[in-house]
Amino acid sequence: MKRRTLLNQVLMGSGALLLPSAIASAQSPTFTKPLRAIVPFPAGGVMDAAARVIADKLSPRLGQPVIVEAKTGASGMVAASFVAKSDPDGHTFLIMTSSIFLAMLLSKDPPVRISDLLPVTQLFDVGIGFAVATSLGVNDLAGYLKLVKENPGKFSYGSYGAGTGGHILMEVLKKRTGAQIVHVPYRGEAPAVQDLLAGQISSVWGSMGSLTQHPQKMKVVAVANPHRMVQFPDVPTFQELGFALGTLATWGGTFTAQKTPPAIVKKLADEIDAVMDMPDVRQKMREFGYEPLTERRLPFSTLVNEQAAAWKDAIDEGKVTMDS
Repeated sequence: MKRRTLLNQVLMGSGALLLPSAIASAQSPTFTKPLRAIVPFPAGGVMDAAARVIADKLSPRLGQPVIVEAKTGASGMVAASFVAKSDPDGHTFLIMTSSIFLAMLLSKDPPVRISDLLPVTQLFDVGIGFAVATSLGVNDLAGYLKLVKENPGKFSYGSYGAGTGGHILMEVLKKRTGAQIVHVPYRGEAPAVQDLLAGQISSVWGSMGSLTQHPQKMKVVAVANPHRMVQFPDVPTFQELGFALGTLATWGGTFTAQKTPPAIVKKLADEIDAVMDMPDVRQKMREFGYEPLTERRLPFSTLVNEQAAAWKDAIDEGKVTMDS
């Protein structure tokens, strides 16, 4: 009897010694060094601010600092290329909007393709808006289009980059209405907004959070979203104004390098999703002009492929090029 008791103690002791390693093997992947959140837009814009909110909340969940770095240029492809070429370990990831892969679709020989990146998770719907200078004396989209059609080639619009969603949507709008408006691309929305405030351009595309900061100088006349946004209920959608956009949507999402282990991607996605579901983060995103997700209708990789096809159709309709 004593031998059985002693044997049980030894076995239990051995089990206790083996238990930590067994737990370790079952644990989710860990991040072993600081993470880099790469943003393709300049510091000072709402995308940069949103990325910093996400990084601050994500850091304690992953047990490592999450450092936000801006890498601008080539309509976001500089940042995308940097992430695509990074080590496939999940420690470097891209926080971007759908405008980046639009530039890839438009480029004849892009330095990076969407297939070079691995989708992690969707962050929010962007819902880009179109704003006109209040100095023009028009109150809505119809009034602006009437003014520019009466003065062909006299007015200009700013976008946050050649090949971005705002650029493509405006070229489609021009084709459908016959309006002649000169395109002025910028490296991000912040400088575009500044030029409108300075009177250099007459209208601008950008995130709703950015465009609504200066109501004395600009008025948002439409938003490219399927429904009116919770934070901006008075701004009509293009659909309401008679310009159907179909399945076109603008969104924010995260990507990392191809060949990153699935377990790492899942861990990163799960923790980012948890951050984006926090009530204070959701409120912050709305303040920035982004619409938090109520559901994820499709796996993110499926959504990316679906949207690429829809935007390709829009590019063809608007006869959009990186030089238009």
